[in-house]
Amino acid sequence: MTAMSGAFDWLAVGDVAEERDSDQQRILGGGAARLTAHAAALKARTALVAKLGDDDAGQRIFEGLDRLKVDLRWLRRAPGLRTTVWHDPDGAASVRRVERGADLALRLDELPPVSTGAAITVVSGYSLSVEPARSAVLGALSSARARGGRAALLLDAQLLWWTNARMAKKVLEPAIAVADSVALRAADARVLFGAVDNRQALRLLAEMGPRLVYLAEPDGSVLLREGGRVVACPAGRGDVAPRDRFAGAAAFWVGLAKRTLPRKAAADSIRYAQSVRRAGAPRHFHASL
Repeated sequence: MTAMSGAFDWLAVGDVAEERDSDQQRILGGGAARLTAHAAALKARTALVAKLGDDDAGQRIFEGLDRLKVDLRWLRRAPGLRTTVWHDPDGAASVRRVERGADLALRLDELPPVSTGAAITVVSGYSLSVEPARSAVLGALSSARARGGRAALLLDAQLLWWTNARMAKKVLEPAIAVADSVALRAADARVLFGAVDNRQALRLLAEMGPRLVYLAEPDGSVLLREGGRVVACPAGRGDVAPRDRFAGAAAFWVGLAKRTLPRKAAADSIRYAQSVRRAGAPRHFHASL
């Protein structure tokens, strides 16, 4: 809970989906939704602004997020549209595909009123890919300070634009410019900047506007740039690589929302990410578990 009476710790705006692997196992997908599930598991007071389809997948997602006690007053159902479905988003590019659905129909006029306080407002890069969702998430970032909090952007460039770095940067630049903090993986940095080392990628991103840049490396370690300084937060020896690409960034931003110093929030995020045993939402998201 923030110092503001009745305010949220966390307000996420953007994408929500169902992910399916090659065995048709179903888990919660969409950057905004999965980040929010992890934030709720970390006891943040959360709300999600998004659109689901009018189908069984949408109902499953709604019920799961409700079990996590996410505030769903702005999670709308879109009559006549299906819920977005991702197939093997963590797999090779040759098998990765998306059935676009209702989440990209989110409109700017469907955002909560500015009077809805939130310590941090979080969006992900996927929602920047097409209108009207693009205007909605840019509007959410721009109004974050008016809500009394921070603006945070998950890039997720590798998932969407691995074949066209120039287009990726063009799409992302307006959001990066207004974000207080940006999170990405090493794979995203390669898409955006090519063969530069991770510290150079942090510098290039920081020059585009954000005060904090959080980069997760494949082994779970984190590089954090704050102002002009880069801090390395190593993963523990023998620890396995994180199984959920959203867990670390979610924990980092929950820390910031609760006024933890950025370096400690980054270190804490490594421990949380390595505690998540499988990709997807926390266990109590699923009715069968």
